[in-house]
Amino acid sequence: MPSVGLAHRLPDRHSRLELQIDTSTRYASVGLSIEGKSLVDIAWRSERNHSVELVPAINRAFDQAGARITDLKAVFTVSGPGAFSALRVGMSTAKAIASTRGIPLVTVGTLDVEIQPFRVLDLPICAIASAGRNRLYVGRTVVEGSDEIATEVQTVDEFLDHVSDGILYCGEAVLELADQMESRVGASALVIRSVPPTRRSSTTAYIGYQKLVRGETVDPSSAEPMYLRSSQIASAARRWGSGN
Repeated sequence: MPSVGLAHRLPDRHSRLELQIDTSTRYASVGLSIEGKSLVDIAWRSERNHSVELVPAINRAFDQAGARITDLKAVFTVSGPGAFSALRVGMSTAKAIASTRGIPLVTVGTLDVEIQPFRVLDLPICAIASAGRNRLYVGRTVVEGSDEIATEVQTVDEFLDHVSDGILYCGEAVLELADQMESRVGASALVIRSVPPTRRSSTTAYIGYQKLVRGETVDPSSAEPMYLRSSQIASAARRWGSGN
């Protein structure tokens, strides 16, 4: 069953809410926020049951907040990269809600959510998540002070061959590879050994709201997830542009 990360009653039942949805990996989350500030944050490990678990988790979030779907003003959904079927569950649900309610849809990159909590450290950051079959999604900050992330798919060996000091490594896949990473770099390795789930809907809420304020929304009728195939990463990034 999903576990509640944090929850507060709405100070005003007529407050306008944002809904967060993340089904990009086996660790899923949903949440509710107001102006990017988290009210409810629910995360759980899904064993390929996103299609069964997502809607009940959303309903639970509304119950925890004492709110209704009519209180929504926007939907923020994590768009990938991630697993094909899992991503489609989250994206199709987000699109349906945004379309039915006539409210904005904002997409947030999976690795953006991993990186965001560490941006205050002012260091080069690399986030990794499993892509299956001995592969990783790898996202690296590109320019200091910029939100841009360069995303690619690498084998585990390719990634380990390029681990270096002076870079902060974070993300869902770090815990399993931390020992190997540190053996390559030594004591100077900056490895965040966080136990998954490492992505929280509170972070998605913050990023999503910043994009909403900037007008970086996507059309629910044409929005698509960024899938796991490496050949699609570059084309998807170009297609999504600042909306990803």
